Amino acid sequence: MKLVSVIKSNLEEHRANEPLILLTMGDANGIGPEIILKIFNETSYFTSFNLKVAGSKKIMDYYAQIFNLTEIPSDFFCEIPVKEKFDVKIGEINKSAGKYSGDCVAAAAKMCLEKKVEAMVTLPISKEAFNLGGYAFNGHTEMLTSLSNSFASAMLLYSKKITVSLATIHIPVEQVAHKIGREMLIEKIILINNSLIKDFRKIEPKIAVLGLNPHAGDGGMIGKEDDEIIIPAIKELRDFGFNIQGPFPSDGYFATGKYKQFDLTFAMYHDQGLIPFKMIAFEKGVNFTAGLDFIRTSPDHGTAFDIAGRGVANTKSTLKAIKLARKIAKHRNSYVIS
Repeated sequence: MKLVSVIKSNLEEHRANEPLILLTMGDANGIGPEIILKIFNETSYFTSFNLKVAGSKKIMDYYAQIFNLTEIPSDFFCEIPVKEKFDVKIGEINKSAGKYSGDCVAAAAKMCLEKKVEAMVTLPISKEAFNLGGYAFNGHTEMLTSLSNSFASAMLLYSKKITVSLATIHIPVEQVAHKIGREMLIEKIILINNSLIKDFRKIEPKIAVLGLNPHAGDGGMIGKEDDEIIIPAIKELRDFGFNIQGPFPSDGYFATGKYKQFDLTFAMYHDQGLIPFKMIAFEKGVNFTAGLDFIRTSPDHGTAFDIAGRGVANTKSTLKAIKLARKIAKHRNSYVIS
């Protein structure tokens, strides 16, 4: 009853003063429902935000019973219909859970585009289940870019210690070199630079670019891409007035802590950027999709099927994702183009 009374006494004040943020449930067989329940049950967290859940109250109530937590009231749901019947199979990958997780993401994106909510925070999906369920995307970023009116987007991992963005994201390593081109790099870095200014309030952001090959190509001895593609792109951006340096060999760059000198590190491929990011800021980092028409953040971890249903999921990264979504919403609401 304590949660209900707090909700009733504070709800109107929340809605008046805080951006409305929608939490997608994630894969119903993973840790997403547990994390959302824990956040709603901790009144000190809950009273700080204006939140709703894009998902199934029935599924969330099932987890509330498992974890002996208070059910989330109906008023705090944007109920997404379960079009295909399925039973929760904790810790398992299956088609029906994947389809429903995709349905929740699609519905939340639509509400963002219609300005019914100001931001969305996506709890983890299983990419395998996602595809089994009929969503032919390699992740949230690709799907949301397709659903939005944006011509491009960028995956940006933010924390207080390090911020990383990527030239390529969820593709096989063998395809990375073929995807990287001078114009592509320039467009992606301009997009990220603009987001750092508008969304993160960075004035003249300082960006470091990592090399693709070992030793950043070593003068063309270990691959030509650094000399023929990356360096010309950096030079052109510098000529445009961007505060950008590189390409840096990634091993020494992270080992010496050089990343601390920059607002953002731009990596060429997924693991080049995310391995050091997660070693430095795991559970303290947030995934943000730059370039969308709406705000989307997410925790920096996955579905964690191995611990699903055990009650040990950590809310830290999701709370940071909510806080960042709120912060960016307020920044955008007050942003003025000079």
